[in-house]
Amino acid sequence: MLLFIHGMWGKAEFWRLFINYFYNKGFKCRALELKEGMDLRKVSFADYVGKVKKIVGREDILIGHSLGGLIVQKVAEEKEIKGGVAICSAPPKGIKFPKKFLFFSLKYLPKVIVKKPFKPDFSTSRKFFMNCLEEEGARMGYEKLEKDSAIVAYELAMNKIAVDEKRIKSPLLFIATKNDKSSLPIISKKNG
Repeated sequence: MLLFIHGMWGKAEFWRLFINYFYNKGFKCRALELKEGMDLRKVSFADYVGKVKKIVGREDILIGHSLGGLIVQKVAEEKEIKGGVAICSAPPKGIKFPKKFLFFSLKYLPKVIVKKPFKPDFSTSRKFFMNCLEEEGARMGYEKLEKDSAIVAYELAMNKIAVDEKRIKSPLLFIATKNDKSSLPIISKKNG
């Protein structure tokens, strides 16, 4: 099975076109809704990883975007899978987000302090996550984003998620886009 894992503020429906494509090629597919059934005031990165680990088996391939890409790495560290694909992955501990991205993230610090789930504003989303989209596509995409855990946002921004690559036995593919503003291609290069 191909198991698709969305990024921060995302949802399973974002994978619809990918699932349709791979299903038509004969693959069994599923997109996981990370936030479903979770208390977003308390959920951590480890909770998201645990949710994926309960579902994925040895013959499955994980495909994750951004936060989902980091989850792919962490699951592969802790459990044998057939393989994984990390698309514009969030960086593990030791590989930093761009400083400009972190600077713009400071405005969400009050929400992080009180652990209040949040969704970034449109201007931040447009600048860092949707910079390759036309204006109309960016607005449509932004409307589909959902609030997510401030705890997970903190863990990512502060580079708290360690991945021991020596423990990963499954093949992983890292994909980057040259114009990504939050997960720069150098992050994927260092991950790989």
